[in-house]
Amino acid sequence: MASTHRPARPDSPPAPPCGHLRRALGRERNPLGRALDRARSRAVVLTALGVALAALLGAGTAAIHLTAGQRQAAATATRLHRVDALVQGSIRKAEATVVEGKAVYRADAAWTYPGDQRNTGSIDVPRTTRPGATVGIWVDQNGRPAAAPPSTVDLVFGAVCLGLFVFGLLGVLASAGLCARLSALDRRADRAWTRSWARLEPVWSGRAPRGHHHG
Repeated sequence: MASTHRPARPDSPPAPPCGHLRRALGRERNPLGRALDRARSRAVVLTALGVALAALLGAGTAAIHLTAGQRQAAATATRLHRVDALVQGSIRKAEATVVEGKAVYRADAAWTYPGDQRNTGSIDVPRTTRPGATVGIWVDQNGRPAAAPPSTVDLVFGAVCLGLFVFGLLGVLASAGLCARLSALDRRADRAWTRSWARLEPVWSGRAPRGHHHG
């Protein structure tokens, strides 16, 4: 008699989230539970803890980055000054200069700082600016135009992006680890099922001699 086709390996009994925790701790009251099922649940629980830790690390990274950015912005602001600049010429589009997908426009202007010292130069202006208009600019202690300190919105946005990046990276690593662990457990279960079937199939199919029993 030909050997009987091996049936598919039985799946692990499903478990809700709380069930995974009980199974991982060995407190599940299920006579069909196996050591491999408990190993799977432990992998799921550890991954959930890893994702939670990733969220905490992401939030902590964002908070630290925001605090450091605010301190740096405050220190920068103490070295800069806000003055009014008088636009003296028509505006022009800056060549090959784009910020956040928007074209940058510039115009010649004059301003007074420090003290009564008069300065002139080219500054960034809104597109609708007209000659004779006044535009607020940031200058350093010598009266030279300087980049504005980052706003609170920019700092928060940067911190959130960094925190999400850290959380996403650690979350992906935790998920990859879970997939690798579950795959290894599935291979182990397949090998165990193959050994069991090789031992039991002859008896189950009737191919084994009468009176022969497998231990």
